[in-house]
Amino acid sequence: MQQVDRYQLSNRVTLFDRPKAPNFISLLVGMLAFVLFTPGCAGIPITYYDATTYAQLTSLKAETILLVESFDTKSIRENSDKIEKTTLNFRKAYEYELGKGKPNSDTTKQFKIVMTLFDNDVQDYRDEGPNGLGRRYFREASVVLGQAFDIAIATENLKNKDKQ
Repeated sequence: MQQVDRYQLSNRVTLFDRPKAPNFISLLVGMLAFVLFTPGCAGIPITYYDATTYAQLTSLKAETILLVESFDTKSIRENSDKIEKTTLNFRKAYEYELGKGKPNSDTTKQFKIVMTLFDNDVQDYRDEGPNGLGRRYFREASVVLGQAFDIAIATENLKNKDKQ
């Protein structure tokens, strides 16, 4: 094994031993790199967890599932106001998501899927009435709707980096 004396170790030049004053070329290269690469960072779309979206999704899930389950037992007349209210709440939440722009398109797509499922259930209810498609048809439809909501909620929740 080769021995190295202390004098050789103390005389080695390290990165920290460079001259303190930067030369003109290195300063120019650094500024050029900053100017060229910084605007590129601004173009990267980033979506963030939105507590409002999460609250809307969870609230709409409970409201919608209970409403669709009631389609098996209640008349269209009894549910008419609730259908209109839920549809309006869906539209408001969807417009909120749409307003956040393209970086948020994943949640917007999930909203659209859930709204379509709900609209189809309402149309079946209006066409067939309670028990028209079977005694528990809408109860099963509410399970599918709940699963779609779970996916949309999970999509939004994945944006929450604090939980990971």
